[in-house]
Amino acid sequence: MGTVTALLIILPYCVLAFAFFAKPALWLRLGLVVGFGLQLLYWIYIPHELQYIHIAGTSILLLINLFQSVILLRARQLDSWSEEERYLQSTAFRSLPNVIFKKLMEIAEWKTVTKGDTLIAEHQDVERLMLVYDGTATIHLDGRPLTYIRDNSFIGEMSFLTGNPASATVKAATNMRLITWRKAELYDLMAKEPELKAGLQTLFSYDLAGKLSKQNIRPAKEG
Repeated sequence: MGTVTALLIILPYCVLAFAFFAKPALWLRLGLVVGFGLQLLYWIYIPHELQYIHIAGTSILLLINLFQSVILLRARQLDSWSEEERYLQSTAFRSLPNVIFKKLMEIAEWKTVTKGDTLIAEHQDVERLMLVYDGTATIHLDGRPLTYIRDNSFIGEMSFLTGNPASATVKAATNMRLITWRKAELYDLMAKEPELKAGLQTLFSYDLAGKLSKQNIRPAKEG
């Protein structure tokens, strides 16, 4: 038996043994991928009766474990998200695919405002789309309080969609944390990701319906 033949027989089993002893699931899957890949080389390199059955079977096992490895790698990416990102993905942006949501958050900026600050002014251009992460704001029309908005509500979405100046004034009723996006950057990302455009339009529709359902101003807690 030649050296190459011996290696092709022994090495796959060594790799597979390592994989089964590895505690992290990702190392297990990657070890299986390498081990089955080496076994596949053995069945191709060494003439053998019914070798095509072995090639097909090993190929199937290789693909199964490769698929499982991809799933585990994606799960590991989710583990690297911040607590805020995980919360937003499971609430305000739950309808967006994870990859699209991550791209959206990469161009986002966090902002803290204090009670009484004006977030957007009536008849003025709106440069940013905003989302309330924490806190309460009030919408004023012609100087009169109209309704309120709280967590997971957008600010400036109508101006973002139409390109027109703000139709109302929005002020912080409490101290607030906001997520903001520059309109130009968000337009560029939407042009590259059609799923994002469709997803945001759906979110805006739900958000608008929620705002219209609020009939009266409710007192905001002091921030």
